[in-house]
Amino acid sequence: MKYKIIALVLFFPFFVIGAPRSYPHSKAVKPLVILDSGHGGQDQGAVIKYPHTEEKKLNLTTAYQTKKYLERLGYRVVMTRYCDHYVPLSARVAKANQSRAVLFISIHYNSCPNALANGVEVFYGESPQGKKLARQVLSRVLINTKAKSRGVKEGKFYVIRQTKMPSILIECGFLTNTEEREKIRDHRYLDQIARGIAEGIDQFMRK
Repeated sequence: MKYKIIALVLFFPFFVIGAPRSYPHSKAVKPLVILDSGHGGQDQGAVIKYPHTEEKKLNLTTAYQTKKYLERLGYRVVMTRYCDHYVPLSARVAKANQSRAVLFISIHYNSCPNALANGVEVFYGESPQGKKLARQVLSRVLINTKAKSRGVKEGKFYVIRQTKMPSILIECGFLTNTEEREKIRDHRYLDQIARGIAEGIDQFMRK
């Protein structure tokens, strides 16, 4: 027993010195971002019969992946819906406005009678900051996906007109375009979109 005690005393300092140390974060936690997954529940959004594709599910998947990347960058994230249920537009706006969030990002996928239409476009509310945010997000999504740019446009969508912070609505691609739809149905492509959205948000917040 005597020798065991001596050995413990001799080796204990080594383990203390060699163990990794954790420190509290020196910087404040980054701001809160609201991610809005368009549609949900009985509101499916754009639907393709074959192969069966529902916009509401793609929106939610992309939002979760964007949340992952934002949290890795240190941002706090709240989503307007966490599962497949319907949330009225007014409730989405109220949640955002009551949350003290600094940004509102609404995620959607597009459709069009013209099956050749393709690409990514971002709509912003009335604020100049919203337009700047839209440009940053579009730029990073295009870099990550190599998709066609459909530009940045002022939009009249309720969720980006009624929120009090810089707000955008991104249409991440056309489900009615066969080639683009096949990309969107690939989880890896959705991950590229999500990464681009998160990087665009981070670039905007740093400037």
